Amino acid sequence: MRIYHPYGSKERLFEINEKVNKVILNEEILSKDKKEKVIEDFLKFIISKLDLSDDKPKLTLSYDNDEASSMASFGKYTPDLNEIRVIVANRNLADVLRTIAHEIIHYKQNKEGKLTSDSNETGSEQENEANALAGIYMREFGQKNPIIFE
Repeated sequence: MRIYHPYGSKERLFEINEKVNKVILNEEILSKDKKEKVIEDFLKFIISKLDLSDDKPKLTLSYDNDEASSMASFGKYTPDLNEIRVIVANRNLADVLRTIAHEIIHYKQNKEGKLTSDSNETGSEQENEANALAGIYMREFGQKNPIIFE
């Protein structure tokens, strides 16, 4: 029995899906350089919002799909290294910005002595604060920069 595929084959369906997802995820609308310029602008915005002046952690953007599949989340802040790593590959720009804001909020929490060994637990005060503020800041930035939602 032959299974009918409206797009010709299962492989063709996956190919079409990949192309559609790339457009949905800004990968063909925004170049890597343009995305990184928006990220740079967002960093200035979030640093100002959090009153961190010139004091900021190192930010590493990863375009590595393998790293994305091995991480437990799309971003992490490592206090010992003063580093934030964020996965950018195959992600919508607004979501990348939300992750950056979330991790920078953890950075500020650490500077204020608010992080503990269980701060990264779902539902912890620190996680809830980072989630709430990251969403607020990303949406506020998006009102003036709607390109992040395209």
